[in-house]
Amino acid sequence: MSRLKIESAAITHVGSVRDNNEDNYFVNGKYKADSNINTEAFADKKEHISYTYAVCDGMGGESYGELASLIAVATLAKYQKTDIRKTINDYIKNANEFICDLIRKNNKRKSGTTIALLNIQNKTAISYNIGDSRVYFCRKGRLYLLSEDHVDKQSLNKLTQYLGIFDSELVIEPFVSQEIKLKKGDTFLLCSDGLTDMVGHEDIVEVLAQKNITATVCAKKLAGLSQNKGGRDNVTVIVIKVS
Repeated sequence: MSRLKIESAAITHVGSVRDNNEDNYFVNGKYKADSNINTEAFADKKEHISYTYAVCDGMGGESYGELASLIAVATLAKYQKTDIRKTINDYIKNANEFICDLIRKNNKRKSGTTIALLNIQNKTAISYNIGDSRVYFCRKGRLYLLSEDHVDKQSLNKLTQYLGIFDSELVIEPFVSQEIKLKKGDTFLLCSDGLTDMVGHEDIVEVLAQKNITATVCAKKLAGLSQNKGGRDNVTVIVIKVS
């Protein structure tokens, strides 16, 4: 593969039950800039030196979750022209501090966000995650989970890490995947648990493994599956295809 050709698409949807969408997405500098918007889609076929994608699932209710996820992606935009593989720890520290400032301003009303991030450059990919938003990798019809959920399974899957934790409570440490050397036909999926809690592994594989299908169609199909199965949560998906 002499040159990377990357196509990506993001969809965020409020779902069928929730009144507001606490999720957000990041696609090479583009994100949902208005926290009051509940449904949005974006596709990107431009060539970039480095490709960065992220999904954030906010928590806190009463608009605090939306603000936390918005802070996370807006802060990431400031790192768009940096090598995120070298600045990831600095980004996490700053994003976390900004969200903690939000908590202080809101009389310590708890809020926070997960983040699942994928970076592609020099024909390789690597992912980072905090919380339970996920990164998947599909090659030749097989689906691999690149991220690791930060949850306490003995406490009803309570998150053990997320952005919005004070330094005195915990030092945040993202899970970092192995580096993947890209091949033609590789597909990546970033998603909030609004997808994985509603749609099974086999259904996700069936969509991602389809040939001659665009990233936009893939993203729409996955978000649609979540809706068809009840849409009990906000759902955000990013599909990235290498061709």
